[in-house]
Amino acid sequence: MREFIAKSPSSLKALNTLRVSASLPVNILVVGEEGVGKKSLVRSVFKDIKEVGAKDVAKSAQKELFVTDLEQCVDIVGLMKRASSKRIIATSTKMLDIYEEFFPVILHLPPLKERKEDLKELKRLYMEELRSDFGIELKEDISPDISQNAISLKRDIYLKGLLSSMSEDDLLYFMQRHLEPRLEEGYKKLLYLFDVPILRAARKKYGSNLAISKALELNRATVTSKINRYKDFIE
Repeated sequence: MREFIAKSPSSLKALNTLRVSASLPVNILVVGEEGVGKKSLVRSVFKDIKEVGAKDVAKSAQKELFVTDLEQCVDIVGLMKRASSKRIIATSTKMLDIYEEFFPVILHLPPLKERKEDLKELKRLYMEELRSDFGIELKEDISPDISQNAISLKRDIYLKGLLSSMSEDDLLYFMQRHLEPRLEEGYKKLLYLFDVPILRAARKKYGSNLAISKALELNRATVTSKINRYKDFIE
């Protein structure tokens, strides 16, 4: 697991608070969206702690446990009663009022869009990995997808890098390999694989259906119909 990145004030505060709290005999909770670094934050301080799911807390003989899916537990009171003899370090993607009853220390880790220094460093590290693993250079000024924080950031950088190194023949080959086992589905059911990328790109570049229809030289009604048909993929 990657070392926790603490370049921004909020992540530095979370890391320092966790270090201080580690010496106290209390339960600790780290709250934040998927991909913000909750697990790497905990691992940076509690390096050898046993990791378990909420459903397995009572089964473990360890006196200190790292529960990584607290939000999945529907009976927090029951869980914490069964774990009354243990120290629980937990992460959750959501904050419930009842958590305050059992976790004296609660840290909130903001999304990457609010941690510009961390985002810059993670972006640099992922681009460095791309260069080291695949020999691919990306421009520093790319605007990566951070909708899922570090998860989408890494995926987007790698995808952009790999796509930048591919020829049109490479892309056609990948499409061919993807389609070969699906041919029995029929042409009409597979058509979305061609239509959706074109419509996504056109909507991003041109915006309105009228502008899209002019750029693609399609009837406006056809464009509207296709967008409505594939709205789950486009919106």
